[in-house]
Amino acid sequence: SGSVPFLMEQQWKIKALVAASAPRSLTSRLVVPAQIRAPEGAEVVVTPPVAGRLVAAENAALPRSGDFVEAGQRLGFVEPPLSATDLAQLQALQLEFDLKSLDIVCALNDAQVQLDFATREHERVSKLRANALSTAQELDQAEQRRSVARTALEGARATKEALDQVRAARSERAGDREAGALRFPLVSPLRGTVIAGGRLQGEALAPNDELFRVLDTSRVWVEGHVFEFDLHRIGAAPAGVVTFAALPGTRVDVGGPQRALVVSATVDSVSRTVVVRCEIPSDGGTIKPGMQAELELATLRIDAAVAIPFDAVVMEQGLPTAYVMLEGELFQKRDLELGVRDGDYVEIRKGIAVGEHVATRGAYVIKLAALSPTSFGAGHQH
Repeated sequence: SGSVPFLMEQQWKIKALVAASAPRSLTSRLVVPAQIRAPEGAEVVVTPPVAGRLVAAENAALPRSGDFVEAGQRLGFVEPPLSATDLAQLQALQLEFDLKSLDIVCALNDAQVQLDFATREHERVSKLRANALSTAQELDQAEQRRSVARTALEGARATKEALDQVRAARSERAGDREAGALRFPLVSPLRGTVIAGGRLQGEALAPNDELFRVLDTSRVWVEGHVFEFDLHRIGAAPAGVVTFAALPGTRVDVGGPQRALVVSATVDSVSRTVVVRCEIPSDGGTIKPGMQAELELATLRIDAAVAIPFDAVVMEQGLPTAYVMLEGELFQKRDLELGVRDGDYVEIRKGIAVGEHVATRGAYVIKLAALSPTSFGAGHQH
């Protein structure tokens, strides 16, 4: 009853496949809509600290949308306008700093000379003392003078190191002064892709203007929205799978210590939903903020007595059916009672026994053959 002849030649043309029904562990899942967005702290806006003129970094162009930047990379400089008075004051301060630097260098050289002299004197008195030609008091005095000279040299070196640190800090924080200009560097705080730029060399800037927007594209957040009356079904430590409308076949397991699902502490007063969030890698930027997704949250795990690939299920007048291979060129239509679906497999509660083979690829064509069997041949024996 309900048998459908389907020639081998026709099966070869459509590359038909069959799969054996078998017991399988399946997980019942609550499917909720989700959206991909950038994590908190993964996007930053670079703004100028002062008003001025935008200048590109040395031997580089200003970043454009799509450019990749490293954390700490200089994206450009802001060159504030300086009046004649400001420039004179800067020059005076620079001169004072240079004179102080010269004094410290001279003091360091003098301390080195004093230590060299005290060391030679100590060696001379030590030789005389070994031959009983000087007193112990003279040797102690020579040792004291050498110790004082060594302390003075160490102090001069410490002062010189502090000076070098100040010079480095001035160069890093205030920018390099070139051609009488003061430049403040614009630095990217994180590693990522520029998603907004478009500024021009020499453009006038105001404080807090948005110059560059940088996004870390290595990771994303998945945010599902669970209806408040379904919360009891997912438990305190939920797990699940994320699928993407724009990426067929891509499934990302979430939950557990590595990709924990965090349930929001509040319910949205308008939608009556609770946000369930997890962080996942972006797969090299393939998974992008703004994408639509589905979050399949595990609710119940069962051991199905019979399960088949979901591709084998063909809807007919709104009811699930499948086509079981009775022999090489003969199939039989079976009405099904479905149970839990888990990804690519579905539980069969009624209609198919364990070990029977069902058509997967080409099942819809076999359905058409059932409607018009003469188009696909009456079958024959090999």
